[in-house]
Amino acid sequence: MSQDIRVTHLFDCADVGKTFVEEARSQGKPWKIIQGPWTRGGTKAAYYRFLLEQAAAYPRTQVWHVNMGGRAKWARGRFARPYALTLHGTDIRENYWQEQHHSVMKSDIDGAGQVWYATPDVQEKAEQARADAEYMPIPVDQSKLPQWSPAAKPRVFFPSRWDASKGGDAWVQTAADVVAALDGMDVDVVGMDWGDRAPEVAALGVQLLPKMPKDEYLREMSRAHVTVGQIAGILATSELEAMGMGIPTIFADQDLGYPADVATVSVARADVGDAVRESLADPRGLSRTLASKEYIRANHGPAALLPRLEAGYAKVLGGAA
Repeated sequence: MSQDIRVTHLFDCADVGKTFVEEARSQGKPWKIIQGPWTRGGTKAAYYRFLLEQAAAYPRTQVWHVNMGGRAKWARGRFARPYALTLHGTDIRENYWQEQHHSVMKSDIDGAGQVWYATPDVQEKAEQARADAEYMPIPVDQSKLPQWSPAAKPRVFFPSRWDASKGGDAWVQTAADVVAALDGMDVDVVGMDWGDRAPEVAALGVQLLPKMPKDEYLREMSRAHVTVGQIAGILATSELEAMGMGIPTIFADQDLGYPADVATVSVARADVGDAVRESLADPRGLSRTLASKEYIRANHGPAALLPRLEAGYAKVLGGAA
C-alpha cells in the first residue's frame, strides 16, 4: 500500500473514472473519486460540498486525475497538485479548436503531466494539442453488466442518443435503413427517447423508451438480439457495454485506429440494414463467433488497463519532481 500512488479522480464521464477507481480500490489502492457539483443539482450547496470534499482529499492526494478537458482549473487552483488529464471527446474534438474555449483547454492540456484520449478517432487532434498524448480505452466492468437474455420476440436496439455527436443525418438514415430492411418481419426496433433527432426516428417506426436509470437501461439493452452502434466511427461506452454482454453489435465505418479484429459486425454505413437482418438469423451463434465478451475483457477490462494508468501517474510525479 505504501508504494501505491494516492490518486483522486476529479469528476466523471460515462462512468470511466468511477470504473477505474472501483477497480483500484478492489485491489487495495488508495484511490477515490469526487463528483462535480453539476451531478448533484448544480446548486450553491452542491458547489460548496464539492469544495469541502476536495479540501478533505487534498492532504492525502499526490495526483489529481481530471476527467474532461476544461475542468483542470480545480487541479491547479487553491488545492494544486500534479495532475493527469483524460480527454473524452467533445473537449478535444471541438472545444479545443473553438476560440471561446481554446485558451482554457490549452492551459488544461499544457499543465497536465500526462494526457490520455478515450477514443481512437481523436488521435490526430489530441497529438496536435499534446505530442505525447496516449490512447486509454474506455473501461468496462463486466461484473456490473446483466446477463444477455434476448427477448422472446426478435429485438434490435440502438444504444446511443439521437444527435449530431452520434452521427446526425447519417444516424437517422441508418435507423430508416434498418426499419426498411426489416419490413415484413416481426421485429421490435427500439431506441432511447434522447436527443434532438429522436422525434424523427420515432416517426420512422423506432420504438423509443424514456430515459431511465443506468441499471434499467442496461437491462433493456440485455434483451436485444442485435445492437446498432452509433455512426461516428467509434465505440462509446454503450456500445462497449453491449459487446461486454455478448450482444452482436453492428459497427459502421469504424475509425482506422481500431484493430481489424474488433469483435463487431463491421460494415459500411450503407450496409447496416442488411447486416442487422443477417445477424438476426442466428444471434447466439454470431455472438460465439465474434467473442466480444472476451475482446472487452482483454482490451477494455479495468484490471487490464490499470497498470497503464499507474505508469502515467508515475510519469506525472516524475515530471513534477
